[in-house]
Amino acid sequence: MFDLPKSTYFGKIIAKEKIYQHGSTGKAIEELFVTQVEGIRWLNKISHETINISQGKQVDEIEVIEIILRVPAPDNRILSKIRKAIPHKILFTLVYCNETTYTVFYDSETSYSSCTLPKMIGSDTDSIWENLIIQIGNISITEGRTLDEQIVVNTEHEKLTRKIEKLEKQAMSEKQPRKRWELAEEARKLRNDSEDLI
Repeated sequence: MFDLPKSTYFGKIIAKEKIYQHGSTGKAIEELFVTQVEGIRWLNKISHETINISQGKQVDEIEVIEIILRVPAPDNRILSKIRKAIPHKILFTLVYCNETTYTVFYDSETSYSSCTLPKMIGSDTDSIWENLIIQIGNISITEGRTLDEQIVVNTEHEKLTRKIEKLEKQAMSEKQPRKRWELAEEARKLRNDSEDLI
């Protein structure tokens, strides 16, 4: 699957019960694991101890966790629970039938998924993790920006886009000409702000 040396292979089956032990797990979460997850396997451990790379300053190691699913996409609470149980950066390999999706979490709220197999690019764990986020999130970084800065800009751009779409929809359905013009004008100004961000 991944172009990784055998030294990174871990191949350990993780019992669902082991995941439940980390923090409080209600019956609803356990039920999600039972109904949505067939099995969990810790495939690889990417660190300076298992591969010829340097240890990063922010990321000590990256785990590749394979989840065999009973459903096309798992409830996000399942992935959150696994992330709490394994205190490292995780590249999730979600397998349903013959389809594989790769998922990474940038932070507790922002995640990215792709069906394209990412490449392990970098000379240390920080750069490998950053490149995984860029590939899986399909993120284009504007020259002079860091990944963190680009994600902030992209998030703000997405918020403005949603707001513009809402205003334009309201303008289309507004019966009063003056109010319709005000809504359209506000949407136009936001569109200019949005274009300035990129």
